Amino acid sequence: MHKNNFVKGAIFLLLFFMMGCPTHSYLISESYLPVSEHRKAAVAVIGPARIVSQNGREITSHYHDRNFKYIDDMAKTKVRYYTKVIVLGARRPYEVSVEVFKEIKDPETKQFVDQGLDEGLSQKRLTEVAKMLNQSRDNPQSIDVENPF
Repeated sequence: MHKNNFVKGAIFLLLFFMMGCPTHSYLISESYLPVSEHRKAAVAVIGPARIVSQNGREITSHYHDRNFKYIDDMAKTKVRYYTKVIVLGARRPYEVSVEVFKEIKDPETKQFVDQGLDEGLSQKRLTEVAKMLNQSRDNPQSIDVENPF
């Protein structure tokens, strides 16, 4: 009986702390544009994609510096960043996640190690993508080919 109450209490505390942990979300919510317009806006901001998911909803940029300029020579670079844009949702309205991740080169292994999300740069990129999406709204005649009904 006491063991059962202990397990219930532990689960409650775990859920309580998980729900209370702050998560930094860089989202554009309730976007009614088609997925293709989201892709165009993302590519207009981050440039040609390094990686695109099979369904075209996840777009990852080439590596860039803190000023969003592409890195040509990785051998001389100690810190690099990349931007990831994800269109979330099965149908309209969509949410768009925009995140910039930082990687630092380990001097011993010469490999880049993920340092996580860069909040300041993520906020800048989010603002740029939002501006591009707002410009796309000037053309409301586009049809969502993936979800026409």
